Amino acid sequence: MSALKFCPPERCHRLRLGIGFLLLLALVTGLFIQADEVSPDEHYAYMQSLRRVQQADVELNGAVLASYSDLLQNYDPLVRHMQQIRNEQTDLLRMPSLLSDTSQAKLKFLVQKLVASQREKELDVDRFQRSNAILRNSEFYFPVAAESLLQTTALRDNSEFEHFVRHLLDYAHGVKLDLADHLNDEVLRLRRMNVRTEGPLSLNQMLVHGEVIIQRRPEVNLLVERIMRSPTAALLEEATRVYTEGHEEALRIAGYYRQLLYIVSLLLIGYAIYALVRFERDRRQLTAAHLDLAEQYEALRRAEGELRLYGTVFTNAAEGMTITDAESQIVAVNPAFTAISGYQADEVVGQRTSILNSGQQGQEFYRQMWSELIGQGHWQGEIWNRRKDGGIYPEWLSIAAVRDEKGVTTHYIAVFTDISERKQSEARIHHLAHHDVLTGLPNRLLLEDRVGQAMLMARRINRPMALVFIDLDRFKNINDTLGHEVGDSLLQQAAQRCLGVLRETDTLSRQGGDEFVVVLADLEHRQDAMHITRKLLSALRQPYLLAGHELTITGSAGIALFPDDGQTTSELLRKADAAMYRAKDEGRNTLRFFSPEINTASLGELLLENDLYGALERNELLMYYQPKVNARSGELVSAEALMRWNHREQGMIPPTRFIPLAEENGLINAFGEWAIRNVCAQQRAWMDAGLRVVPVAVNISAQQFAKQDLPKMVAQALAEYGIPPQLLELELTESLLMRNSSHATTVLRTLRSMHIHVAIDDFGTGYSSLSYLKQFPVQSLKIDRSFVCEIGEHGEDVRLASAIIAMAHELDLEVIAEGVETEAQRSYLLERGCDQFQGYLFGRPQPAEELGKLLAGQPLDGAID
Repeated sequence: MSALKFCPPERCHRLRLGIGFLLLLALVTGLFIQADEVSPDEHYAYMQSLRRVQQADVELNGAVLASYSDLLQNYDPLVRHMQQIRNEQTDLLRMPSLLSDTSQAKLKFLVQKLVASQREKELDVDRFQRSNAILRNSEFYFPVAAESLLQTTALRDNSEFEHFVRHLLDYAHGVKLDLADHLNDEVLRLRRMNVRTEGPLSLNQMLVHGEVIIQRRPEVNLLVERIMRSPTAALLEEATRVYTEGHEEALRIAGYYRQLLYIVSLLLIGYAIYALVRFERDRRQLTAAHLDLAEQYEALRRAEGELRLYGTVFTNAAEGMTITDAESQIVAVNPAFTAISGYQADEVVGQRTSILNSGQQGQEFYRQMWSELIGQGHWQGEIWNRRKDGGIYPEWLSIAAVRDEKGVTTHYIAVFTDISERKQSEARIHHLAHHDVLTGLPNRLLLEDRVGQAMLMARRINRPMALVFIDLDRFKNINDTLGHEVGDSLLQQAAQRCLGVLRETDTLSRQGGDEFVVVLADLEHRQDAMHITRKLLSALRQPYLLAGHELTITGSAGIALFPDDGQTTSELLRKADAAMYRAKDEGRNTLRFFSPEINTASLGELLLENDLYGALERNELLMYYQPKVNARSGELVSAEALMRWNHREQGMIPPTRFIPLAEENGLINAFGEWAIRNVCAQQRAWMDAGLRVVPVAVNISAQQFAKQDLPKMVAQALAEYGIPPQLLELELTESLLMRNSSHATTVLRTLRSMHIHVAIDDFGTGYSSLSYLKQFPVQSLKIDRSFVCEIGEHGEDVRLASAIIAMAHELDLEVIAEGVETEAQRSYLLERGCDQFQGYLFGRPQPAEELGKLLAGQPLDGAID
């Protein structure tokens, strides 16, 4: 100020003009810098990076589900999508300079959170790959190994092993996941059995894979659920929203600075003209005009460049763009609009935007949209529009209002993206999560929801609802003989047949394997459930044409009613399942309603099975002996040992009840060994008492023959009690021998070398092949009692029994007829040359003390029947 105070007026005036000019120039420079901060290329690159991450995240979820459902055989897509996401993370963390500090802080926080979530998700995907690869390997190996082991002698007809395989396969397919502890217990029991199998496969190897399935299946399911619930998608949506809002804010600020730049530029030009007039006056008027034109030309050039830049963005954007006036009449559209909607620019310019209306949203939707657009100046959301060809598609739409200096809306700019593929991916993921892959029917998860809805409706309208459990009879035979592809085709056809019978309000669900569950809602009467179920069973038993074969398969059904039989889904399923098993027990191809007696009978069998475990320790097992006599002389020549169970509460239980239970739970091996040792001990006792001893036959079960070293165990028992091998006989069924003829031949030759007498029991009811009679070193045949019963009171001719006797004699085999109860039967068989008789006519099964009296030559109390 001191310098200006003492300067000449003219010089001070020039100095003030120069200072003012420099200030205006600095202001213009600052405004130019601020107005040019929004870079379309930077904005487009960042938006594309966000969309690529979003697309890769959606495809990663789809690839995980596909791999989980075995639709994807390798993990290359998972690795590729995760690599795509990692490649984009650096670009996402590089905040665009166009954003304000506040927007950058928000976006940086969201992106950092997104990166952390993606890293957690990547770790989950990596764990999923390893666990699923291990699980897939075991799930592939386990059924192959199980099927191979089931063909071995050691495990054939092992019900415990078969139950374990079936339960584990259900568990591996996501059915009955609560069986993990039970399956682990079964694994321990199978290991303790120490079974040795022939061939390269061993039970322990298969059990290792079974344990992997038990351990890995819940882990894989949990990892898939965590991956699907990852917050990455929501964070991406939020980051996109924050960036879009920041970009719009930057555009508004840049526009504001451009307006200021224009105003200041005019002031600067006026100021320059004023200065030139002052400095040059008339002589420099022409120069001042030239400078004025040069400045205007430069401003127009810059404006043209900006318009060209905006035009490039508008023309080349992947998103559809629409510009309308304040009355919603279309002013301009970009090429992406034409590509998405099918409308050319000349077809829509001048038209109202309602030309795109699909009719999917009501008037209330549009009223709310316009209310928000007018009030806030922008709106975004999902909307359904119509293409030129009439197709309806979903789009993500963002609309911004353009206002003039007075705040009056002059135009609307809409930017939209076709999200059809994303919606389809979401629909596929939802369908896979709630439906069976093979049949497309609802799975267990969706079934529980449908049952819950049906129960709510039943309560509301006070009508019954039924749950029907259907199981295809002997479906395993089709899988084993014709292959799983034929079995899958049959399941698909069965599902379609059932759907054709059911009403629209009913639900058909596949639980796994050959099990289906039907929800019958809104029944007028309880008996309607029976009528519909009969129609279902009738449809199922119609012939199927599969792989060139016409097959007929039936179904068994159990029905549980709501609210009479249960109040929850699990209770209704359990009771319908119990009723279905009752239908199978009573002949199959039928239906049964649940009744309390079913639970009572099942509980009784369960308690009986539990008591059976301690029968040996409590000394409740007994041996009864039935005499065998010489057919001609009637002399006692041998006996058969028959096991009995003297239950501490129920008394004597017949073998027809407890022997099948022992075979099912694996106790039959211990019972069989006990029987041989008990017979040897009794023989020793009779010998020590000075009685005349005769050979005693012991029945050998299929499991005992397959799993135990029978010759070794027999040799140990004979040596322990000092019994001659001629006093012990073994009876084996012909079906048992034919299961593994090579193994059977080896065992029988070993027994023969030990001088152990072997007889084929129940001859004629199994394979009845003459070739194996020459192959197997056996000494006698027992004619099954079913053939003996055919001999009537007057000794009618029974050709099959005669043929068996003649054939056996031709092969130098001794013939024993069991079940001889009448004189007519005895006479008929004696005439045909039968060697020995066994039956009530010569003696019932009796305790060892009673048989001892016969051996001592003492008569029994009362006559022998």
